[in-house]
Amino acid sequence: MKVEIEEVSSTRRKIAVEFPAERVASEFERAFRSVSQRARIKGFRPGRIPRPVLERFYGEEVRNQVATILVREGVGGAIEESKLEVVSQPELDIGTLAENEALRFSATVDVRPELGAIEIDGLAAERPVVTIGDAEVDKVVEQLRQRFAELVPVEGRSELARGDFAKIDVEVSCEGKVVEGMGAQGANVEVAAGALPPSVEERLSIARVGETFSAEAPAPEGAPEEIAGKALDWRVTVHSIAERRLPEVDDEFAKDHGDCETLGELREKIRVQLEQDTQRRAEASVREQVLEQLLSRQAIDAPASLVRRRAEDLLSEFKMELLGRGLQLSSDEHETEAREKLLPRAERDVRIGLLLDALARQLSVDVSDEDLAERIGRILASAGRHRDQLREHYQHEHARDAVRSEMRRAAALDRVVERAAVRDGAPAPG
Repeated sequence: MKVEIEEVSSTRRKIAVEFPAERVASEFERAFRSVSQRARIKGFRPGRIPRPVLERFYGEEVRNQVATILVREGVGGAIEESKLEVVSQPELDIGTLAENEALRFSATVDVRPELGAIEIDGLAAERPVVTIGDAEVDKVVEQLRQRFAELVPVEGRSELARGDFAKIDVEVSCEGKVVEGMGAQGANVEVAAGALPPSVEERLSIARVGETFSAEAPAPEGAPEEIAGKALDWRVTVHSIAERRLPEVDDEFAKDHGDCETLGELREKIRVQLEQDTQRRAEASVREQVLEQLLSRQAIDAPASLVRRRAEDLLSEFKMELLGRGLQLSSDEHETEAREKLLPRAERDVRIGLLLDALARQLSVDVSDEDLAERIGRILASAGRHRDQLREHYQHEHARDAVRSEMRRAAALDRVVERAAVRDGAPAPG
């Protein structure tokens, strides 16, 4: 077997392979012998079928089998011998396969770019300093108060007003046909809070209990293709009015909603949590600053296949986020547009991964099996009802390798940050 490897770019290689005619012929002979043992052709005993007959019935199958064996051997052997770090499936260009002729083919692959020594000295970052005062604690307490507010029926008034909560039925139709998934029965909606289209909100704010009204509004962004760009008819029936009643902020509130004995204890608990969150964000900011400087120092070509793969992952996350809000990409064109917009982020993510992998090798960072098991254990402990599915997922080596890789990358960046000159910024209120 003759192999030549051409450097197409820093992230792409073309592997040219040639098998001599003798090897091709022997592989054909072996394949036909195998077929002969299992072939069932009327008038012939297995293993005794003449070669011309086998060629007529099984010729195409044998050619495909021989091609598969030789291509797999040629490409696999070339990659192993050259120690290429291949990150994509090969793009094959196979010449004519004839039994008594040499076989020549090529395989083009994306490879992990070779990064030289990464300069990690002279890095600097500013750590944000945020002070947590009473105002920040008050804001969280008020959020808790709003979360545990009760809706109380309004007596003696039938007219709706801004800030009320209306219990309503909603039916949405387009050109006389009901749009499934957009209506609701017995929904509690805060009047003029933006939950409904503006024209519907405006009409709701002057409605009365027992009234049914209609209003027209355009289809929302991301609506299904069949209604995208069309006007929708909203038919709303108002059943009742309620108002939000906020709980008193006192020791009982702290016991009921903060797992604390006193309001003072709850406020201190909130203050500590805010300070911890602030510290985590500050450290994340330092890491991001250091990472950005490393990227600016190192020229890294991102393999196109890795960028495409990362873009597809990001697109899937975006579509899941839309589904969680009751929306979806309405056409293939919108999906293509979203994918294109995600490409710069995908390329940056790939460059970061390549950089941190190289840093981990340069700094001899490793993750022990014990540390890996502990991390996976923490993931499973927080997985809730998906724990069994995740446990099965992490039985696979590739899933554990992905976690190990992320841990190595994080540890490598930690080591670099430890060497950086980090100073605190000017204090700012939370």
